[in-house]
Formats: sequence, structure tokens, C-alpha cells
Amino acid sequence: MNNVTPIERPHCSLCHKTRLNNELNGYDPLAPVGGKYINAYCRELTQCDSVEAKEQLSLVIEQLDK
Repeated sequence: MNNVTPIERPHCSLCHKTRLNNELNGYDPLAPVGGKYINAYCRELTQCDSVEAKEQLSLVIEQLDK
């Protein structure tokens, strides 16, 4: 049995890309291992390569075009 805890890398929970902590919103430094980045997402929406981010950007652009 392996008792080694994996090191959790900072990542966006939407696009799953590794990011620095200061590039993420929703990072919980007090959460137990495995839970620190559950709600973390890219701070800059344009840098996030997720379906959710693309949908949000489309909505923003639509509103700006009105």
C-alpha cells in the first residue's frame, strides 16, 4: 500500500490547464489535498480554453454589439 500523497498542481477546473495560483480565481489554500482547485478557474476568461469560457465570451460580445 502506497501512503505517498500526490502533489496537487494548480489548474483550472474548467479547461484543466496547469496555471499559477495567481492566475486562478476560486483557489482554496485551506482545503485538503484534492480539494484546493475544485472551484478554481482561469482569472482571465480569454485565457481559459473551456466550453464554458467560450460561451461566456460569446454572451459578452453579443451584449457589446447591442
